[in-house]
Amino acid sequence: MPGRLTRYLLARTVLGVLGVSLLLVGLYAGIDVVREAGDLQRDYDVPEMLVFVARTLPTRVYDIFPFAALIGVLVGLGQLAAQRELVAMRAAGMDRAGIALRAAGAALALALAVMAMAEFMVPRLDAVARIDREQARTGSVGSTEGAGLWLRDGSRMIHVGLLLWTPEARADFADLNVYIAAADGRPVTLVRAEGGTHDGRSWRLERGTRLDLDTGRVEPFEQTVLPSALNPDVFDALATRPRLLPIDDILRIRSYLEANALDAGAYEEAFWRRVLYPINLLAMVLIGLPLLFRPGRQASTAVNVFVGVALGVGFVVVQRISLGLAPVLPVPLGVTHALPALLFGGAAYALLRRG
Repeated sequence: MPGRLTRYLLARTVLGVLGVSLLLVGLYAGIDVVREAGDLQRDYDVPEMLVFVARTLPTRVYDIFPFAALIGVLVGLGQLAAQRELVAMRAAGMDRAGIALRAAGAALALALAVMAMAEFMVPRLDAVARIDREQARTGSVGSTEGAGLWLRDGSRMIHVGLLLWTPEARADFADLNVYIAAADGRPVTLVRAEGGTHDGRSWRLERGTRLDLDTGRVEPFEQTVLPSALNPDVFDALATRPRLLPIDDILRIRSYLEANALDAGAYEEAFWRRVLYPINLLAMVLIGLPLLFRPGRQASTAVNVFVGVALGVGFVVVQRISLGLAPVLPVPLGVTHALPALLFGGAAYALLRRG
């Protein structure tokens, strides 16, 4: 009997989480379609827009899944509570903590699958979607499989090995190769640079060499400036946010920034956010479960969902405040990031054990 009850509980939990996930992803997809419809231009028409939205759906799943798990667990177990099935489970030998942990375990298993998707599928799909959209819009962007990003800037073809996202209105690059062509389209100069920025009017390259392809003459430089006709908005559209990168790329970029005495805070936060994703989700789910076992008359599922979402939002707010205080706290960033989950999850579990 306990095994059958466990399977039944897990099935209802998984169905609730998957159903809410599909609903929320569909809602976000509709919003994306409306937003993208206002930017149709050139070769970026309805079919290309729908392909772009479809490619970014896994990103939406990754972003909304913690709240989808919270709402789905409350909906799935709320239906069991409304039908007094939770009471029957407790009469069969399951305590409140056992029921909660089984439900949270089902959500955690789904979260691990979402985390694997975010590691191996989301970065590639999201990057290809944005590159193809900008290529259709501007005709100046391209890429090759595993070979970085290509940009057309007047008579220059620019290969970018690494496009760094920064919270400031600035585009930072690493590992650049700039091919400058003559009037007949023949490349005459190759400029290599370890890093650089784009200020909206020009490329500012650092630590590189200029190679004359006709004479073979090489000139090193510490800094050089090349004029540019590119709209800098394209970089904001193409730069992958740190939270969407695979862990290997996050660590690689973080090491590059630290080696060059640059701010790696966004990538450090992204690393801990990815590593602690399952723990944060588990805390989110546990936050709402004590609502299902309140003594006295049971509240409706809608009320439980509303209160649970409010608690989840409170958890996110506390986590953001904690991360904002991280620079002045004498503890590692990983501990600061995990602390809200440990506090909220521990408090929820203590409430469940009290019964």
